[in-house]
Amino acid sequence: MEVQDLKAFFVCYLWFLLAITIHEWGHAWIASRLGDDTPRIEGRVTLNPLAHISFWGTFVIPLVMFLSPSKIALLGWGRPVTINSDNFKYKKLGDVLCSLAGPLLNFILGLCVLLLGFAVKDKHQSLSHLCLIGTKINVSLGLFNLIPIPPLDGAHILKIIIMMKEGMFVLFSEVGSFLLLILINVPLFKHYFSEASHFLLDLYWKFGKLLFG
Repeated sequence: MEVQDLKAFFVCYLWFLLAITIHEWGHAWIASRLGDDTPRIEGRVTLNPLAHISFWGTFVIPLVMFLSPSKIALLGWGRPVTINSDNFKYKKLGDVLCSLAGPLLNFILGLCVLLLGFAVKDKHQSLSHLCLIGTKINVSLGLFNLIPIPPLDGAHILKIIIMMKEGMFVLFSEVGSFLLLILINVPLFKHYFSEASHFLLDLYWKFGKLLFG
């Protein structure tokens, strides 16, 4: 393995930890704002990365993606935030908003980082390049977490849409991580995921060009 590859992985992983932290903090903050104090009690309304790491999502999956011969992105997830939707005034709406908060923050952070890269590209090309990496990581993480397989956010949205019973969702969740491990190695998934990522990145890029030329 080349030293350059390790350096690239280290940079990407730092961005990944930041993206995961923002993502999970978003879930916790929205839940607390909607009336559920569970995340605050469990210490999840924080920007400390240690409060949000998951063995599978933060270590195993990213390492598998890095070692894979055909890497598509550094993907993964953080430790799911415990939310008691019974504390929400509108239970289903609150659950959906909490689920969307993480990916939405990743998309927003990705755009802000790209715009910063555009702003400094003439004087600080290295920083601009780092910003582009950060944008790609956040866009990929946001899209990945919308996949309807536990423990990803898309699964909670699917649960509400099809009115899945809690017992069935628990069973689904028990095999979710293994299903994702298989999915990320399926060529067809890699193709369409890359297409979706490139489409969104292209929109971001056009917006940046519109603002900064």
